[in-house]
Amino acid sequence: MSLEDSLIRLAVTGDREAQRLVYESLKDSIGRLVSRIIDDSDVDDVTQDIFLRVFCSLGEFRFESKFTTWVYRLAVNDALQHLRRKRRRPLVPLENLEMPGRTQQNDIENNEVLHLALSKLDPELRVILHLKEEQDECYATIAEILRIPEGTVGSRLNRARRELKKELLALGWGD
Repeated sequence: MSLEDSLIRLAVTGDREAQRLVYESLKDSIGRLVSRIIDDSDVDDVTQDIFLRVFCSLGEFRFESKFTTWVYRLAVNDALQHLRRKRRRPLVPLENLEMPGRTQQNDIENNEVLHLALSKLDPELRVILHLKEEQDECYATIAEILRIPEGTVGSRLNRARRELKKELLALGWGD
C-alpha cells in the first residue's frame, strides 16, 4: 500500500485524479481501522469525515514520515474523538449473552465471537491489535501513528492480547 511521493504531491496541489487515487488506495484500510475503534453503524460516516479532513489538511503533510502513517494518525485521532463525543459503547453483560452454539462449529460463529470479544477491549488496545495483526505494521510505525514510545507499543500489544484471550475464553472460545 505504498503511495508514491509524486502522487501525494499532486494530491497536495489539488489534483482531483490524484486525490481520487489516494482515496481509493486507502479507503478500505482506513475503514477497517475505524471499525476496530467505533460502532459499526458509524464507520462509513466517520471514514468519510476522516478523508474530508485528510484532503483539507494535505498542505500540512511535510513528507517527514510515510503518508499512510500520517493518515492513520488522523484516522485514529478522529475515530477516538468520535467515540468520546458519542460517549456510547454499549456493553452486553456476559451473563446475558446467548451463544449461537459451540464456537468451533463454523467460521461465521468464530468471527462473531471474535468481533464481540474485540468490542470489549479498550479502543486504543483494539487499534494497536489492528495495526500489528491486520495491517502488519512494525512497532516503530505504530509508535509514530499513536505518538507513543515503541516500548509502550509492545507492552500495550501484550496487554491487548491477554485481554482478548480472557474475553474469548469468557465467551466459550476453544471449548
